[in-house]
Amino acid sequence: MNDLDRSFAVNRFWPIIYLLGLLIVILIFAVMFLGFGGVSLMSLAMEFPRRIGESVMSFFAAVMCGGVLLYLCAFFGSLFRTLRLSDPALKISSEGFRYLFASDDLIPWTAIKDIHIDWHWGIDVQIRFQIDSGFADTLRWRSRIANSFKPEYITVIFRFIKASTAEVEEALLRQLQSKSVQASTDVLSRADELLARNYGALAAYSRRNA
Repeated sequence: MNDLDRSFAVNRFWPIIYLLGLLIVILIFAVMFLGFGGVSLMSLAMEFPRRIGESVMSFFAAVMCGGVLLYLCAFFGSLFRTLRLSDPALKISSEGFRYLFASDDLIPWTAIKDIHIDWHWGIDVQIRFQIDSGFADTLRWRSRIANSFKPEYITVIFRFIKASTAEVEEALLRQLQSKSVQASTDVLSRADELLARNYGALAAYSRRNA
């Protein structure tokens, strides 16, 4: 086993908060869907054609609310199923990494095209791996929506992982400096650039462990 291989448990606090928030939003959109749908049907049944305009507008509003409702329910179901699993949230090895919230499949380093770290208000919140489109098409995404659209990014959300942000960043990026890792030259250079930066959580982590 590579000395850089790591695994991190799920931080269940934030996903549960997300689930509760999603549940509230789902209830709001369900009420809106039923409300607009009811107005549309009543206008057609009782005051057609005098209120045809209002009926059509209510119908399209109901369709839009229904679409958002289905999307939210699918996301809720995916997140709920993930939380029931006992596997680590993130596993990192010289071959690649597995991120439980995206897929059970291994994401090989050879499929990575670019790396970005997103900061909000000066805080590192997630690391995004751009993956090859051909590999994305074969990936078995945990989300049914993602399985349909086959996005070309794997986004590792730090707050979903039971470890400090800097530890997760260090584990993912430092693995790419291992001689046993096969990745493109651009990706290796990008990892070196992010590791050498002089700001953010990773810089503070590096200074503490120097």
